[in-house]
Amino acid sequence: MEEIKVIASDELLMEQLSNRDWDKFWLRLMGRCAWILRKRYEVKWANDELKTFSRDAISEVINQIFIKRSRKWNIDHYQDFEDFIIGAIDSHINNTLKKSKKEISVDDENLLSAENQEFDHSIEQIIIGKELKNQLYKLLEEANATDDELLIFECLCDGIEKPEDIRSTIGLNEDEFHNAWRRFKRKRNTIKQKLAANGY
Repeated sequence: MEEIKVIASDELLMEQLSNRDWDKFWLRLMGRCAWILRKRYEVKWANDELKTFSRDAISEVINQIFIKRSRKWNIDHYQDFEDFIIGAIDSHINNTLKKSKKEISVDDENLLSAENQEFDHSIEQIIIGKELKNQLYKLLEEANATDDELLIFECLCDGIEKPEDIRSTIGLNEDEFHNAWRRFKRKRNTIKQKLAANGY
């Protein structure tokens, strides 16, 4: 009898995206990649190359899971989402290194422009590609978002995440920013539901 795979629904994937502490999980995934590369494949890359390769591998797997939907979460095989994504990254690293058949060089343009920005970008900014960003912007406009709310969204996409940094960037006083931020968060919850319904 052919095995029947139980694939996670879009709603379950969106829950993982929305409810997980991605900053901590991102650090864990970076550490996992470094361990695999050094212990299993015995690479001799410099730290910058190791981190860049790991960051690219994690970003690609996340893109495959949440955007392209080419990697499916088989719940029967991986009941825990963290086990699934770590397994997917393991597989991606293995396939990438086998395909290259040599140590992968890292282009200077892929390195971060500032060392202290290494982990500043949350996972949500990493997976928001141009297509999804445009879709989110359109949904915000349809939800009658104000200019201030759209500016908040642009800041988040640019990696400006701390509320005080966003407020100073868009030039609002505390009361104006508080009201705009509260409205934006309400619209964000509605938009997440619309994205899930449309296959994002």
